[in-house]
Amino acid sequence: MKFLRIDIYILKRVALPLLATVGIAMAALLLERLIRLLDLFANRGGPMNIVLKMLANLVPHYLGIAVPAALFVGVLYASMRLSSDSELDAMRASGLSLRRLMLPILALSVVLVIASAYLIGFLQPYTRFGYRALVHLVVETAWDSAIERGAFFTGFGGKTILIGDISEGGNRLSKIFVKEVDENGKDLVTTAETGQLERSSDLTLVLTLHNGIRTEAVPGTTDTKAVAFKELELPMETIAPEPFRNRGERESELDFIELLQAYFNPPTTLHIEDIKAELNSRLVRTISIVFLPLLAMPIGVSSRRTSKGVRMLAGILFLVAYFQILQFGRDAVGSAILGPMVALWIPFAIFGAVSIWLFHLANSRPGADPLAHVFESISDGTDWVMARVRRYLPRRREAAE
Repeated sequence: MKFLRIDIYILKRVALPLLATVGIAMAALLLERLIRLLDLFANRGGPMNIVLKMLANLVPHYLGIAVPAALFVGVLYASMRLSSDSELDAMRASGLSLRRLMLPILALSVVLVIASAYLIGFLQPYTRFGYRALVHLVVETAWDSAIERGAFFTGFGGKTILIGDISEGGNRLSKIFVKEVDENGKDLVTTAETGQLERSSDLTLVLTLHNGIRTEAVPGTTDTKAVAFKELELPMETIAPEPFRNRGERESELDFIELLQAYFNPPTTLHIEDIKAELNSRLVRTISIVFLPLLAMPIGVSSRRTSKGVRMLAGILFLVAYFQILQFGRDAVGSAILGPMVALWIPFAIFGAVSIWLFHLANSRPGADPLAHVFESISDGTDWVMARVRRYLPRRREAAE
């Protein structure tokens, strides 16, 4: 029971910063993408529900990025708190080693490995394809790609359209002429000073005309009727985009099983180097999650003489550098510059070995800090820079006076 309570306590310490990091990272990443999507829709037009669908398709991709970082930050922050509050010393004095305290964290990391394997291996390929299909739908049904100012166009449901001027990315129109034939065979001619083009939820175009005249005429007769209006809505058939390509024409859109099949029986549409790069990159990124707590713990239990901010910054920079190396390795494999073993698995092996070695040192030598010299050097360098800045700023103020 004693160990169970400690396990739950450790997991609570890790879970809170982990969930907070996931939430902050997802909010930041989705907000950045939302801004770009709103810019796209400002130029192309479209309903907001399409934007929400796009963001939903991006959630698995960003979760695959946020979960490893959140696990690392959660373990790092929890270990720093336990160390600074002397709780870790008390646990060790009662006979608990770091290895024993790491057991619930490793169990959590295994669960996250399984979740990440599903995200990266099976869910992301489908949502990535869905996102690209929605982008294709919005771009290919754009009004400004279908009509030109000052030229007749007949692509919207048999209507003949002439636009004098187009602005606001194709949404704002002026000097409008529309000719069509209704179901009774009457010729309908509509002219308007201005118009606004909008899309419904199914991307059907609706042209709202302002300050115009609508004329009805029966061919072969003199029957004519003209009606002035302030506002008139004309539903228009949207241009049907070319069908989007099939899923799987890019290696990133294949799930893990399909990647394995493509590896042993490469299709003609894909290069074997791209398949190797994608397959090995997914495997390395997923398995690396197991070693993240083993690296975060030694960094977190370092000497109290170094600031928490320095340790947190150094840990995050190390993590970012490692995943950037993996991304570079993936690109190198895809370009046939290096093989998967050299570009991906050797960096992974070094990362794993360093993590295990640092954790072994921290576990076998209570009170010792294998990274003390590194953090103290960083801290001393930061203090030196800040001292120089403080000495420089008063001089600037005195010179200004």
